[in-house]
Formats: sequence, structure tokens, C-alpha cells
Amino acid sequence: MPSEIELLRALDDEPRTPSTVDVAQAISAGRRRRARRGAGYAGAASVTALAVAGASVAGGLVGGAPSPTTTAGAPRSTAPTPPKAPYTIPGTPGWSAPRATPPTDCTLHRLPTPDTAPMALVSGADPTGRYVVGRSYPRGGGYQAVIWHDGAARKVMLPGDLEESLQDVNSTGTAVGWSYVGGGEADTGPVPYVYRGGTVSALPGVRRGSAYAINDAGAIVGDDDTRRAVLVWPSATAKPFRLPMPAGASEVEAGDIDEDGTVVGTVDRDRAYVWFPDGTHRALPMPQVDGRPAAGARVFSIRNGWATGLAGASDGRGSKADPSASANPGTAARNQRTAVVRWHVRTGEVRIFDDLQPYPNTVNAQGWQIGTDTRKRAVLVTDAATVVLPALADGEPTGVSTIATTVSDDGRTVGGQSDDATGTIQAVVWRCR
Repeated sequence: MPSEIELLRALDDEPRTPSTVDVAQAISAGRRRRARRGAGYAGAASVTALAVAGASVAGGLVGGAPSPTTTAGAPRSTAPTPPKAPYTIPGTPGWSAPRATPPTDCTLHRLPTPDTAPMALVSGADPTGRYVVGRSYPRGGGYQAVIWHDGAARKVMLPGDLEESLQDVNSTGTAVGWSYVGGGEADTGPVPYVYRGGTVSALPGVRRGSAYAINDAGAIVGDDDTRRAVLVWPSATAKPFRLPMPAGASEVEAGDIDEDGTVVGTVDRDRAYVWFPDGTHRALPMPQVDGRPAAGARVFSIRNGWATGLAGASDGRGSKADPSASANPGTAARNQRTAVVRWHVRTGEVRIFDDLQPYPNTVNAQGWQIGTDTRKRAVLVTDAATVVLPALADGEPTGVSTIATTVSDDGRTVGGQSDDATGTIQAVVWRCR
């Protein structure tokens, strides 16, 4: 079982030195999301195992949260228009991926970095695996957004010089993400951007916010950094609209958007939620964890109706699991557990993955899951078997050092990161057959 120190490292979002794993970027996406300031390294233990008691699983960076004042140089804000039901979320109605044969073996390939940057990671990929996005850490310091196309790296020059990340990309090579823009801490904040045709543009309609996912129809999901609404941009040039929150909810986090326009997210940090293209919306069913209904659940990604996230068990007395106990399974009560969960949002099917560690994972169009097994190895879980993804460095890992982040619809390309022999994070892809 992972120790508290290992789990703290696993949610450290900032590789300050070699041997520091940037899991928050990796897991907060698989294709997605939520790299934010404010969570802090010391608070990682309370967010590791879902935070069913209210702490956020969203990975944060070391340092205080920026002030909610205006972002210098960002587009002026105009209030998104709430949709009227029934509304339509852009997508391809009735889309489904062709069935694929599960792979049985994968080989590891290190991705090149612009300017031979010493560290890099993968945060998203398109459904074919030809486009991969992430960021590198240049030798002189800072961050550099990167897009790889068929293995070749290209820098994406997002505005600002504080922090930046591309989070997702579709099969046309259009990528979305965010960058911190401002002249100082008092006026600094994330601005959502889109990269297409070699050009970077701010997404319209918000002053501050983040973009987390894009589908092949060009619809983008994100937020305005207030946690008061999930935003959908129908296209890269259209103003966003807000998805309706359930009655009584106080906050919501964006998750992902499917090809047909279905959107998933988390309400009040403990309720997995889905918005369908026809305007209807509802909570996802609460799974059973250790024989009892989970006390809370979060959802992070969706593909072809398959959604994946985390669910936390109650303590059997009607209260939610203690997230600090869940973050240290060696001392936690057996019935206070966080589990990886997969839903099918239309059929209601729910599955718990007992052999995966409780990190946010990603699913492809077949329902195949990537994650980290109990031996701290990156794995691809198919209908037929669990395929272990090799690491750059040989030997049994002493911590979570290899992380799968993305998986193509056919399961033949998996993206992620792996520590090299010096413990330095490298962006990698696995080619599977």
C-alpha cells in the first residue's frame, strides 16, 4: 500500500527537482483536467483519495491562490448565456467507435522535447493517438506548452510567462488549455486558450477561466474559474453557455465532453454528474464500495458513454470517509476506502476496479481503462486482460514513477510519463499490439 509520503509525491504538481513526479498533471487528465494553483504540496494528502469530505482532487501548484481580480491582458468578460431546456450541446449525435481487439503487449518510446528540455509530461491526446499535448520544463526554468504530431514536437506559444498547459486535443490537431497571464500576483489568473492552424487565440466570453477538453465537433468544456458553472463553448469562436446546476448545488467542476456532446463533471465535490446533449441532466448512480453505497463520487473523463472517476466508502455510521485516513491506507480503517469506478452514463452499468490505486484515470471508447496497479505500475485494463506498461528505468518502483495519461480508441497508443534512470520525468508513449 502507498505511504502518505508517496501519495504526497504523487499529487505534487510541480517537478522542482529530479525524482519529483508530476501526477496531478498526468492524472488530472488522462485527457483531463484541473491543474490549478492553490492546493499546495502540504495539502496533497487530503486530496489524494477523492476527498469525499470536501477537499478537491484537483491538483494544485505550490504557492498561494491568486486574487480573483481582473487578469491583465485577458479578454473582457461577458456573462455566458444560460441555456434553455431543451438545449443542444455540440457533438455528433449517435456517435460510437468501432470495436477494437485488445492489445497484449506494449513498447515504450520517449517523446522528444523542444530545445532539448530536460523534463516533460503528457496531459492529453486525440482519439487516434496521432496528436499528443503536454508541456516541457526548459533548462532555464518555467513552462512550455507542447504539441506532438506523429512523434514530432512543436512549441505552442501561449501568452504569459508564469504557468501554462495544453490539456486536450482533437483529431484535427485543435488543442485547448490555459495560461496564467498578468503583471503580478494581484492581477494574475488563468485564461482559456485554443490552438488551431498554428495560431493561439483566447476563448471568448470570459475574463478568466480554463479549458479542459474538446471533441471532434469542436465543442470545448471548461469553466470561468468560479466553480459556479460548467461552461461549453460551441466552437472556438463562439461565446460559452452555462450548463444548469442541480437545485441546491453550490459549486461544480467541469470534467470532459464526449463526441456526442455529453458532458461530465462533479457537483459540490462529491456528486458525479452528467449533462446529456438533449438538455437533460442527472447525477450518476452512487456505486457500492465494500458492500455499501459510496458516500461521495467524482467523475473526470468520458468516452463513448464510458465515464471514469473515484468513489469513497462511508464509515458505516452514515458519515463520509475521512480523506486524510484514505490518503494513508496503512492506517485507515478497512471500511474507509476510495476506489476507481467506471460508469456507462446511458445504461447505468457501474464497475469498481479493486486492482487499481485511487487516482483519477482515463477510459477509451471501448471502456478500457488506464491507471496504476497495486504494484505501482502503469497498466491498461482491457476486457481481456491487464497489460503492464513498461517503465523507462528498470527495477521495481519505490514510488509512482510511471503514469499512463491517455489512451487511443483502438488501445494501440497510450501516452503518459515515466521517470528515467536519474529520476527525471520524461514524456512518453507506448505503442501496443
